Amino acid sequence: MATVQDVPQVPSVSNTVYNPDQLIAGQFPLVTGEQVTLISGAGALLRGTILGRITAGAATSAVKASGANTGNGTFVIDVTTPTLAGAVPGIYTLRCIEAVVNGGKFELKSPTGQSLGVYIIPAGAGNNIAIANQIKGVLTDAATDFIVGDGFDITVPAGSGKMKPAVKTALDGSAVPVAILTDDVDATAADKKCGVYLTGMFNKNALIKDASYTLAELEVLMRPLSIFFRNSVSNANPT
Repeated sequence: MATVQDVPQVPSVSNTVYNPDQLIAGQFPLVTGEQVTLISGAGALLRGTILGRITAGAATSAVKASGANTGNGTFVIDVTTPTLAGAVPGIYTLRCIEAVVNGGKFELKSPTGQSLGVYIIPAGAGNNIAIANQIKGVLTDAATDFIVGDGFDITVPAGSGKMKPAVKTALDGSAVPVAILTDDVDATAADKKCGVYLTGMFNKNALIKDASYTLAELEVLMRPLSIFFRNSVSNANPT
């Protein structure tokens, strides 16, 4: 049978008078959505930790879905960092837009069709060029030249939607701060359900952040979410 301590705490939509840790810094309404999941490995986290959501998975590459390439060159996704900052779920397209002997000119487009850059393989058998804009990999020429229309589809799957501490250098979408943890939770060895604040006014001195961010940066990023920072506990509403 579950005990009271087994059930994650979910805050109500309004603040209570009892606030011993001084995390809540005003009368601006506190709002939460449904319980979220902290991903296993996130560690033992304290109330007030600033969290991000995992929105993108690891990228994979394949020859374009519309048919086989004439050229037998390759595009190989980087093993360590297949996606970079700004990557979104969907299919990126890398297409040859100009045939070149022992080379080729390619354009990379985002899942929405936005051009992310033109890349030219230097002329010379076996030459290659690194591509690093939202997705990362190496495009290499081979014995049979690419023709216009040849290319590769790079798929970035949707992330798990689970949460972890927001770290500026994260490449899975969790770099974007979106919520504040309501209670101490240990997600070191397993996923854990928890409650989060999605709006409210908070004492910046009681918040727990990753060192990659400054409080000033987080304040700017979270204000559009109606998450406001104050220097200390106050009854004033934000302006």
